[in-house]
Amino acid sequence: VTRFRMKGLVHRITALSSSNTKPQMRQILEKGPELYQTISDFNHLLMALVITRKPDICLRIFTKLPSFQLEPDCCTHSIIIRCHCEENNMDEAKRALDTALEKGFLPDAATFTVLINSLCKRGRVNKAREVFEVMGGKGYKASVHAHNCLLKGLSYVGKVDEALEMLNDMNATSLEPDVYSYTAVMDGLCKVGRSDEAMELLNEAVGMGVVPNVVTFNTLLQGYSREGRPMEGVAVLEMMKKEHDCVPDCVSYSTVLHGLLKWNQVVAALGVYKEMVGVGLEVDLRMMGTLVRRLCKRSWKDRDRGLLQGAGEVFEKMKERGLVVDQGTFEVIVQALCEGKRFDQALANLYEMVRLGYSPEVIAFDKVIQGLCDEGRVDDAVSALVLLHANGGVPNRVSYDVLIKELIEEGRLFCASNLFCAAVKLGVVPNREPDLNVIKREWE
Repeated sequence: VTRFRMKGLVHRITALSSSNTKPQMRQILEKGPELYQTISDFNHLLMALVITRKPDICLRIFTKLPSFQLEPDCCTHSIIIRCHCEENNMDEAKRALDTALEKGFLPDAATFTVLINSLCKRGRVNKAREVFEVMGGKGYKASVHAHNCLLKGLSYVGKVDEALEMLNDMNATSLEPDVYSYTAVMDGLCKVGRSDEAMELLNEAVGMGVVPNVVTFNTLLQGYSREGRPMEGVAVLEMMKKEHDCVPDCVSYSTVLHGLLKWNQVVAALGVYKEMVGVGLEVDLRMMGTLVRRLCKRSWKDRDRGLLQGAGEVFEKMKERGLVVDQGTFEVIVQALCEGKRFDQALANLYEMVRLGYSPEVIAFDKVIQGLCDEGRVDDAVSALVLLHANGGVPNRVSYDVLIKELIEEGRLFCASNLFCAAVKLGVVPNREPDLNVIKREWE
C-alpha cells in the first residue's frame, strides 16, 4: 500500500513540477509523513525530486527528515551530495561527503565522480583532486570517466602539463585513455597556444587505436584559429574528411571560416563558405556580412570579377534567407558593383536600401550617378539623384558636373540649367555652367 501511495505521490510531484508550483509541491510533501515509513521510501521520493530537477525542494525536505523519525542512509547522503552539486553549492556538497564518511557511509563511485566533475567545472581543481584521492583511499579504482573529469578541470584552469602527466600515467597502467581523455588535454594545449603539441597528441591517440570524433577535431580547429594559423585549420578540415572519415559539423566549418575572415584569407574563406552551403549548413549572418565586405574590398583592389561574383552570391543568399542585411554591407556591395560596372544591380540595391528604411551614404549615390553617366544613361542617373534628394542627401560637385556635362552633350540645355540652379540652391556650385545665351537662342 505504501509503495502504491508513493507512486501516486511521485506522479503528483512530476505533474506539479511542469507547472512550476513549488509552494503546492512543498505542501503535499510536508503533509504526508505517513507515507515515509522507511528510509527507502524517503529516498525514492528524493530521487523523484532529483529526476524532476527540483534539487532545492529535495534539500528542503531532507531537513525535515528527523520529524519523520527516520535516519539517513548511504543512499540518502549520496542524493544530497548530488543536489548540492546541482545547486552549485560546492562547499555544502563537500561537507555532505565528509559527513557521510564520518558516519561510516561510503557513497558509490558514481557519486564521487559527480562531485569531482562539478568541482572541476567550477575551476576548483584542487578540491576535486582531494575528492579524487579520497576516492582512491577508500578502495575505489577511479574510472576513465573520473580521470576525464579531472583532465578537463586541469586543462580548464591552464594546468596543461599536469594534465599531460596524468594522461601519461593512465597510459602506463591498465586504464586506457579514451577519445574524451585525449580531447580534454588537446583542448587545454590549444587554449594556451600549443596547437602543434595537440596535433602530436592526436597522432599518438590514433596510433593507439583511439578514433577521434568531431569534437576532437573542432578543438584543433579552434586552436589554429586563435593562433592566427587559419590555413592549418583548412588542412585539418580536409584531414577530417579524407583520412578519418569524420564529417565536419557546423562548428567545424564556422570555426575555420571565422579564422580565415579574421586573418584576411578571403579567397580560402569563400571556398569554405561554398562547401558549407553545399552540404546544407547555414552560415552565421555576421560572418556572411563580413565575407561580403571582404570580398568586395578585395575585388575592387585586385580588379577580380570572380571575387565580386562570389560577393554577389553571398549577398543574394542573405536576402533569400530573409536575413536583416546591415547598411554597411549594402553600401559596400553597391560600391563594388559600381567598380565592376554592374550599375543596374547597384541602383537596384540603392532602391532596396531606401525601401528598408536605410539612408545610404552620399558616396554610394555618387558612384552610381557617375557610373551611369559614363555609360550614357543620364535618365537613370537623374533618377538616382532624385532618390538621393528624397532621402535628404546632396551629391558632391563631381556628380553634378558629370550630369550637367552629359545633359549638355545630349543637347538638353534646359534640363542642365535647371540641375545647375538646383545644385546652387543646395549650396553646391558645379564647375560646369550651362551657356544661358545658347538656351535663350533656343527658346527664340
